[in-house]
Amino acid sequence: MHSYPLYYEKPYQKTHTAAIVDIVDNTLVLDSTICYPEGGGQSGDIGLISGVQLVNTTKDDDHTIYHHVVEQKFSVGEKVTIELDWDHRYHFMQMHTAQHVASGLLFTRFGIQTVSVHQGERVLTIETDAAGVEEATCFELEDLVNAVVRQNHPVHYEVHTQSSAQNLGLRRSIKVEGDGVRLVVVDDVDTVACGGLHAASTAEIELFHYYGQEKIRGHIRLIFTVGKVAREEIRRAEAAARELGVLFSSPLDGLVDVARTAVASAALVKSELRKAQQAIASLLLGSLVEKADRVGMVPVVYWNVPEEMDMKDIAQALVEHEDLLLCAAKEVEGGVLWLIGVQGKASAVLDFNTGKSSLLSAIEGKGGGKAPLFQGSAQACSTTFFSACKDLIQ
Repeated sequence: MHSYPLYYEKPYQKTHTAAIVDIVDNTLVLDSTICYPEGGGQSGDIGLISGVQLVNTTKDDDHTIYHHVVEQKFSVGEKVTIELDWDHRYHFMQMHTAQHVASGLLFTRFGIQTVSVHQGERVLTIETDAAGVEEATCFELEDLVNAVVRQNHPVHYEVHTQSSAQNLGLRRSIKVEGDGVRLVVVDDVDTVACGGLHAASTAEIELFHYYGQEKIRGHIRLIFTVGKVAREEIRRAEAAARELGVLFSSPLDGLVDVARTAVASAALVKSELRKAQQAIASLLLGSLVEKADRVGMVPVVYWNVPEEMDMKDIAQALVEHEDLLLCAAKEVEGGVLWLIGVQGKASAVLDFNTGKSSLLSAIEGKGGGKAPLFQGSAQACSTTFFSACKDLIQ
């Protein structure tokens, strides 16, 4: 059973009364609907159906439209009232219209073709066929689209046969079969086959904002915001810039240079701190080695590592010793991090690979490595770990 789609005839209608003709799990099929089903990079409509939340609208290959509700308390034949989430619907109409304008101008002005499109809750993305797009081009596109917005070009629809549509030389191939090809026409800007919903004029886009770009499948995907969301994102960026200006005591025109200097300075401090931490680890291990018991001529160290120390520094300090068996454990939430270092002649004292299974079983742990360093984590405490290490000493 098919729901008769009213959204093409009445794209601005916000409410509608219809009868339920079928119920499948938590989906309703109605005799008619103003709800646009998800497809073509555009989200399905949401809202309320007789007070019950409508979370999505979809359709199948037979063009049956399904209204997905959070709870099923309806019956076949019942009359229900659809109330669209108009902000959601209108935002997608704005984005879809903006996408046609942007893709049309990308093609006619810059020779860049659109590969795919996605309209999200906040951003519009256009994957291009270009391997690179200069930022200056993106800003020029932004200006061109906003000029079209100000010029208030009408947007309308035409229905063509395959032959007549093909003869128009559209920038994008027609994806539907048969006649009855629906073309969206942005006067003097773009004409393309499309089954989506659009605003009645480009002025309704309100604002088009270039947000950034990213690489995908060897192409450049351009990211934009539109309308109310564009204003919100611009104001959010401005607020962040003002706050950073206060934090760095810098006017906007010098903010980037001041921030770069601060980041470089922080990186230098971090590097010096790292060196200091490594030096402390080296000194502490050296002190423990001096006081350690020996098996044969090999010092054996059991080290309960302080919380503030990094196990990477312990591992680096290990290599400074020619012969050393080090068993180190650091208490963390839920257990310990463990490390066993077998330097030089220590390999004759403890064979990790032979004793690995019994060690990991005893400490409820995991991990491994290759000589001279083995490490991992365990649920057992450090005392249990040290005890298990002693059992491996030959």
